[in-house]
Parts: sequence; structure tokens; C-alpha cells
Amino acid sequence: MNAPDPASLSSAADLAQATSAHPDLDQVAQLACHAAGTRAAMLVEWALPSPLVLGLFGLTGARGQEALDFCLRAFAFPERDACIADISAHPTLSGHALATGLQQVRFFQSLALPVGPQQPTASLILLDPQGRTAPVQPGENLQVLAALASGLLGFIRHHEQLLQHGEHTRSQNSHALRESESRLNLTEHTAGVGSWSLDLASGQLLHSDEFASILGLQPGESVPSTEDMVLRCNPEWRNGIRQRLARCAQDGQAFDEEIQVMVSGAAPKWVRTVGRAVRAPDGQVLRIEGAMQDISAQKQAQQETTLLAMRLTTTLASITEAFVTLDRQCCFTYLNQESERLLQKSTSELLGLEVWHDFSPALAQRLREPLNRAIQSNRRVELEDHFPTLGKWLEVRAYPFAEGLAVYFRDVTERRRSQEQLMLLETSVARLNDIVAIAEAGPGADEEPRIVFVNDAFELHTGYSRKEVLGQTPRMLLDLDPSNAKLKDLAAGLQSQRRARTELMIRRKNGAWFWVELEVVSVQSSAEEVSHWVAVGRDMTQRKNAEDMIRHLAFYDALTDLPNRQLLLDRLQHALAESARTGQFGALMFIDLDHFKILNDTLGHHMGDQLLQKVAQRLLQSVRKTDTVARLGGDEFVVMADDLSTDGEAAAYKARALAEKVLNTLREPFQLNGHQHFATPSIGVTSFCGNQSDLGELLKQADLAMYQAKTLGRNTLCFFDPAMQASVSNNAAVGAALREGLRTHQFVVHYQPQVDRDGAIASVEALVRWSHPQRGLIMPNDFIPVAEDTGLILPLGQWVLETACAQLAAWENDRATNELSISVNVSVRQFRHPDFVDMVMEAIQHTRIRPHKLKLELTESLLADRMEITIEKMGLLKALGVTLSLDDFGVGYSSLSLLKRLPLDQLKIDKGFVADVLTDPSDAAISRAIIALAQSLGLQVVAEGVETIEQRDFLASQGCGYFQGFLFAPPLSIAELDERLGVGRSLFGDAGL
Repeated sequence: MNAPDPASLSSAADLAQATSAHPDLDQVAQLACHAAGTRAAMLVEWALPSPLVLGLFGLTGARGQEALDFCLRAFAFPERDACIADISAHPTLSGHALATGLQQVRFFQSLALPVGPQQPTASLILLDPQGRTAPVQPGENLQVLAALASGLLGFIRHHEQLLQHGEHTRSQNSHALRESESRLNLTEHTAGVGSWSLDLASGQLLHSDEFASILGLQPGESVPSTEDMVLRCNPEWRNGIRQRLARCAQDGQAFDEEIQVMVSGAAPKWVRTVGRAVRAPDGQVLRIEGAMQDISAQKQAQQETTLLAMRLTTTLASITEAFVTLDRQCCFTYLNQESERLLQKSTSELLGLEVWHDFSPALAQRLREPLNRAIQSNRRVELEDHFPTLGKWLEVRAYPFAEGLAVYFRDVTERRRSQEQLMLLETSVARLNDIVAIAEAGPGADEEPRIVFVNDAFELHTGYSRKEVLGQTPRMLLDLDPSNAKLKDLAAGLQSQRRARTELMIRRKNGAWFWVELEVVSVQSSAEEVSHWVAVGRDMTQRKNAEDMIRHLAFYDALTDLPNRQLLLDRLQHALAESARTGQFGALMFIDLDHFKILNDTLGHHMGDQLLQKVAQRLLQSVRKTDTVARLGGDEFVVMADDLSTDGEAAAYKARALAEKVLNTLREPFQLNGHQHFATPSIGVTSFCGNQSDLGELLKQADLAMYQAKTLGRNTLCFFDPAMQASVSNNAAVGAALREGLRTHQFVVHYQPQVDRDGAIASVEALVRWSHPQRGLIMPNDFIPVAEDTGLILPLGQWVLETACAQLAAWENDRATNELSISVNVSVRQFRHPDFVDMVMEAIQHTRIRPHKLKLELTESLLADRMEITIEKMGLLKALGVTLSLDDFGVGYSSLSLLKRLPLDQLKIDKGFVADVLTDPSDAAISRAIIALAQSLGLQVVAEGVETIEQRDFLASQGCGYFQGFLFAPPLSIAELDERLGVGRSLFGDAGL
């Protein structure tokens, strides 16, 4: 047996630290390793409150504690005999620290030691990195060691008691020590192991009697020094032993060697000699402890085995199969030439290696288990497996004998390949997910084929068993009426190419139908004769359903299940073609729900979705079955009604009647999750006939009519009028021209004076004009609405604001104008821009004007909603110092309660009241009320649109302070205004200031 290698569980440096307080027990642990053939051992005393590790070999102190912890976790009674042959295979302990890491332990066995009365129980624990199939059987050597360990434990405990009781027990201690030494000598003699110890400080060499006996010394003789011990080695070993002793003394490096020693009067002996360093607490090596074991018998056995192997070589070489022998550890001991060829390595490369060393872990495990089982049970085993590194399938037959296993390898790759191909063929036919049916061709040309084979998938999909279809014709699965055309195509393909593909519906046994993608090929027994037909079908019902679903999703709205825009356009195109052929008129209705966004914002989108679904249902109930109801998206629906009449007027009448029916139906309240909701539609209608109409044009006409209905106040219907399209086209042209005008600076600002009671100009109102290069000067009424619709009012309004501020800055240095203010009209959209206040502030800061000279005129429509935001923004402007005026007061949404919350400076009476103030008592009364209200709130009043002296005098008599109108001056260009104001004739500089 080869010596255990402690380094497999711990390094040499760790071993030096693993010595316990009882070197004798460490030596017992070492001897136990040799006797049991394990790599490590430890002696444990199960004392209370915690167990003690008294002897260690092959383990660090930390690994010893892990082993102790493992024992306590693994066994309810750790002091009893117990064994785990392979920890890595244990269901709960394989993850323990002892079984993981680079120095893992797989074999663990605990042997109870006999102890004296009133002594704690103790155990000898054996550990090894290799798993085993059975526990170590306690032979004679182990039993002797157990007795020796028990005696030493008893002596140690007794010695401790003696130290506690005083000097009078020393003689007993000495006697016990002699008894312990006697037992140790007996154990060493029994095990054939002698021990020695070299004190490095004194150079004294001490050894046991068995050590002297192994060296052939007579009783009483001893080895006085290490040099004398070295000289007893055969000459070829002496330098090596000197070097190992020196390294052990200097670096603490342990050694384990097999050498020959000379014995007086006898042949040289083979011995195994081991040594290790014992260190002081500071790490210095104090002494070297060693052991020597007589292994001559083992060497003799090895030599005899070698001779036997040589005699068998000739016999084995004659074996034509690959043949190898393995030892009991499954390591190669012999390979013949055929095995070298098969395993693709030479004997020198494989001898001493485990048979599975070059294979994957999974394959190694599949080999290890049966081979070890053959050794343990002494029964032959056979197996077949794939060896990827060899690229072959091998048959392995193992026959146990005393020294191990005789193993035959046979290459069965070709056989396995044939088996696999046959198995694959059978599986592909019998277990294929696709339907497979084979029919035998009839002996005559007119006879139908008969089914001779169906696979499992056929039974699963059709519901017919094999017995029910064998001998039947495939006709039983087909409905010939819808399949007739496809069957003809299939027959033609088979006739010309001997194979064909089609899609058919197959009838199940329960009467249901399913789609199959079918491919049929012929099997020919000769060049002209077909013996069988093989049909392979794949269930494509899900694919067909998916195609139908995709088609539905592509042409129908997911929420309402109504046709979408794509399907509507397709049907409309078809209706136009039919109309051109028949002369029938049709109508297209564009329906939009009023204020639908409010419902979404207040009750949530899920309620909006419910409303859309209910609207779709009502629309379907309101129209004819031949009409199309589609949803374009959002809250927009379209109804297409065709075949109304060949007379245009009659068709228009029917279209109006249908639209009014839809309008009244949708006016009825809707129940949405217990909530009653009233919805109204705006409907635009246009008619069509034949190819005179374009699809996009029709939808645009209906859309324009719908927007006209919204303009009329919503909740109504409107027919398309060509004038609508003309207006829309004109607005589009104006919008494009507006963009160009802004880009090329075509806009100018005119100023209309506002005078006080004395006729002096107090301020001016900035009024934008469009100086068009072709059309000349364009008034605001012709382009401001378009600017509002297109959003261009924002850049245009900002330009007017900045121009007015720049003019105020220009007037600042002239006495005639430095007290004037400029009013700028602000649209609702411009005021509600998030950055409006910042833009006003930036204009003021950029021009450095006095803020109160800038007057912003706001319209009453601004007060329709979002009042809190409006008031907050007006407050910010007021805080800047800007003057605020409410334009066209009295025609909009103002109320007394609201007016008092607004930070206003001025009210402007709308010119509509001023125009008839002398002839209409109501207008006169309203004007008086506005003036009185403004005076009570401390606000200035400006009357706009004053065109006669009488109007001016009446308003002045009521308390109005400021006037604006053509009576005083029309809107003037800046040059005309400067001329009237005398700008340039009263500069501060000319006055000598």
C-alpha cells in the first residue's frame, strides 16, 4: 500500500500547525491512517461542555474543527460507530464545509474507543478525499491502535489528576507512563511501525524498540545519531534522506519515502520512512518526529505480481479484442495492442491512471459505479456507452479477479449507428407530431388505395383508432364537395411528379373539421409501378385561426369590433364601383361625439371605452343591415349607406332621415356602470354617385360637414356644401401665406389714439396689419381667425408685443410721447401659453420700458373656464407693473362676482353698445351700467367705436373718461402718428435738459 499523502488534505505549513497538545496521540492518529489506508485521522474525546480534539494527522486545526462540526450534525450519537461512505452523495450534508472547497472530504468514519470507568467517551475518526463503497473493517492493527489510544487517553486524564493532587502521586504517574510506553511498543510491533524523534537543539535521537528491530539491532542497541541512521540506508538513498532531514529541520517540510536499509546479517529491507517537524509556539522547529514501517513483504508481493504480469503478457497479447486489466482502484495495470489502438494512447501514457481519467465527469460516473460494483460484488458487469473523446460507442465487459478487473472493450459504433437510424426512423413515423398515413395502391387502375398504416398523431388528431381505419380508403376522411377541386390538383401533381402538396379540411370521428397541410409522395416498386402512397399532414387549424384573427385585427376595430378605416375604404371603393354600374346614390356620414374628452378626463378612459362600445351598438341598431358602420379612431365614427335611390333628391331625403335617426338615437342617455351619461353627436353628411367621387375627397367632405355642425353649436347635423370646401381651401392658402409673411416680416403695426375728455391723446392701441406684396394692406378680420386656427397667433402676437415695447422705448426720450401708453390685444391662446408671463417680462426687460406704460387688453372669452389659472397669471402680470384692460366688456362671460376678483385697471365698452347708444335705450342703459360699475370698482373706462360728437358727449355725461374711434383718428402708421404727436419737436435735449 502506498503511503498516505497528507498534502491532499492540507499543506505542509498547515500540518505544522495541526499538532495537538499530545504528540503521542498525533502519532497514534498517524499510525491509524497507515493501518486504515486513509489520508487523515483524528482522536476526539466527547467531553462536556464541548468535545476536544486530542490527536490530529493529515488535517489543519480548522479542518479538524469542521470535521468535529460535521460529526455533531450528521449523527445523533456521535460517540458511537458511524460511517458515511460518500458525503458528496448525501442528500443533506453534501453542502457542508468539510465536503466543499479544494481540500474536500468524501469518506467519513467514526470508531468508538474503549475507555475506562468515569472517563468521557472517545472516538477515532477516519477521513479520506475519495469516497468508498463500504466502511473500513477494524482489523487487528486498528484494534491494537484503539487500545493504545484508549490507554494514552486514560494516562493523560490520570496524569492531569495527578498534577492536581500533588507530588505524592508522581511515582504512580511514572508507572502509568511506563505502561503507556509498553503499550505503544506493543502497538508498534504489531503494526510493524517504529517511531523516532530528533531533538534539534541537543541533536539527541530517540527511537522505539520496534524502530531498532526493523533495522536489525540487537536488544539494548540503539542508533545514536541521525548520521548513523542515514548510514544504515543503502548508499543510493543516503544523499536523498540527508536532504529531506535538512529541509524538515530548516523549513519544517515533511517527507514520506520508500527506501532500502541495510540489516546486519540479512538482506536489505524495504521500508517506508516519514518525518514531520514539531514547532514551538513562535514557529521555530524544535524537533523532528518520524516513523519507519517494514514494507518488505509488500515489495515482495509487488515483485511477484510483476513476474506474474510478465508471464501473462504473452497470453494477453494473443487476445484480438481490446483487453486491459485494472487494479482495485480501477487504475490501468496492463493494456494490449488492440486496446492502445482503440483508446488512442500508449501503455506508458495510461498505466497507473484511472480508466475514466480522460473522460467527462458524467461518463466517468457512469463507468465508476458499475466497475466498483463489480469489484465489491465479485460479479461481472456489462455496459455500452458513448465515448466522445474517442468518437466511438464501446461495449465494456468487466470480469473481477483478486487484483482487480479484467476488462474487454469492443467498438460497437456501427451497430449503434444502425440501431439509432432504425430507432429514429421508427420514432419519426410512429411518434411524429405530424399525421402520417400509408396507403397501399390498388392492383387495378380504378381501385382506390387502402390504408395500411397510421401513426399515433393520426389517432390523436382524427379520433379514429388504427383498427377503424386500416383497410379503409382515405375518402372516409374527406368531404368531397368543397375538396373536389383541390383533390383534382393533388391527383395532377401526383401523376406528373409523384408528389403533391395541398391544404384540405379533414373530418374527425366526432364530425368536427380541422385544417391539414398535406403532402403526398409515392413509393415505387419499379420504374413504372407505384406500390404505396405516403401522406404526411400537419394540423394547421391554429395557423388558419391565427390568419383569420390577423385578418380581423387588420380590418376591424379592437374596441368596438366595427370595421376600421382600411375596411371602410375597401367597402366604399366597392360601393362607388357598384354605384357607377347601377346609378344608385349613396351617403357617407361622419359622426363625432361632443365633449368626449371631458368624459375621459372626469370618469376615466375605461368609462370612455364603454361609451364608445355602446355608441357602436346603437349605430348598428339605427342603420340597415346592408349599411356599414366603421370607427376611424377616438370618438369618430362613419356610416356608409349605399343603394339609397337613383334620384338625387330622394337619396338626399333618405340620407337626412337616416342621419336624424342616428342623431336622436345617440341623444338618449347612456348607462355606464350605474352612471347616467348624456352624449350628443355632431354629424356631417355627404352624398356620392359613381366614379365622380374620390375616396379621400368623400371622407374630407363628410369631415368638413361635421366640423360645420360643431361650428353651429354641436348636437346637430350638417350636409356638405361646396362653399365649405372653398372656405377651407382659402383658409389653408391664408395659413401658408401667413407663415411666409411672418418669415419675411410682412406685418406692420398701426396705432389708434385714445383721447381723454379734453381730446388730448392719452394712449394708443396697437393694431396689426398685413402688408401683403400682392393684395396690399389686409385687415385683421381677414387673417386673425386663420392665425388662431393654425397656432400662428402665438408668434404673431409675440411680435406685436415686442414691437409695441420697442415703440414705447423709442418714445421714452421725447416729451410729446414719454407719458403715452400702448394697449396690445392678447388672444386667449396666447395668454394661456405656459411661458406668456415670462415672454412679457423678457420684452419689458429687453426694451427697459416702464411696465405700467404697457397695457394688455384681454377678451372676456378668457373668463369662460380655468378661472383660477387666469386670475393667478393676471396677478403675476400685475405684479410686474403691467396695466390690464378687459376688452369688449359686456358681450361675454363677465359677472359682478368674477369682476371684483380680477386685478384690472380698465374696462372697454364694446363698440356694439356705443354704436346705438343714442337710439337704443337698452344699449344706453348698458353703457351707463358699465361706467357706473367701473367707477365703483375704481377702474378707468374707455369707449371704443366713437364716431359722432353726440356719442362722445353722451358717454362723457355718464362719466366715461376716455374715448377711441374714427371721430378722433383712424388707426395710423407710426410715421403718421409721430407727425400728429409732434415727435422730434419736443426732445428733452432741445429743451436744454
